[in-house]
Amino acid sequence: MKIAITGGGIGGMALALSLVDAGLDDVDIYESAPAIRELGVGINVLPHGVRDLAELGLLDKLLAVGIPTSEYLYYTSLGQRIWGEPLGMAAGSGWPRLSIHRGELLGVLYRAVVDRLGPDRIHTNHHLQRFGQDDAGGVWAEFVNRATGTPVGRVEADVLVGCDGIHSTVRRALFPDEGPPRWNGVIMWRGVTLGQPFLSGRAMLNAGSSQKRVVVYPISKVQEAPGPPRYSSAGVHNSVPLARNGVAL
Repeated sequence: MKIAITGGGIGGMALALSLVDAGLDDVDIYESAPAIRELGVGINVLPHGVRDLAELGLLDKLLAVGIPTSEYLYYTSLGQRIWGEPLGMAAGSGWPRLSIHRGELLGVLYRAVVDRLGPDRIHTNHHLQRFGQDDAGGVWAEFVNRATGTPVGRVEADVLVGCDGIHSTVRRALFPDEGPPRWNGVIMWRGVTLGQPFLSGRAMLNAGSSQKRVVVYPISKVQEAPGPPRYSSAGVHNSVPLARNGVAL
């Protein structure tokens, strides 16, 4: 079975690895960007997600770069502790809750795909323009260079899977009346910085209120010891429209 995946992000790479693990190795990934780059800020992979990645043989590589978050702490905006609770294995799970730089997570997945499928199975500069189904039940897909609009190829496969993000071409074609994503009124600023470990070094901190708060947590072991401080990810959340109440890190 020939499988084409549109989108070479975390979802597309993880899907490719899962298909290989299931014995389906005729898989190609088509990515809009000109290269696979380790970009982004911090994200959290919950224990059930870590379990899936562990079953793909990636746990050691993930733990080598990410932080197994062990507690979640709530503070007031003035720094008074309100509540704390354990997370991941500290809470009795069989797998950790992993805080990790999005780019480092993508890097681990990308290198595993290259190792298990080969580099020629990842096609960059391939933005899905349109697709359809042929009379035999297979699918075809046409790709362009997103920057220039120049056609770069047509692909035929048995299955086409859309992992092409929030503005998915696949989803828009299948659900044309759905409309764009709805904004829920929440504004967030997100960033990554180098900083010294705080509290236990494995804590996620939430300070403030439901209307305005800051969330800070360590995401990378790369800088952990010894030498420069490691990365932390921070997000400022504000549920009030920006024009009325802006905040910044």
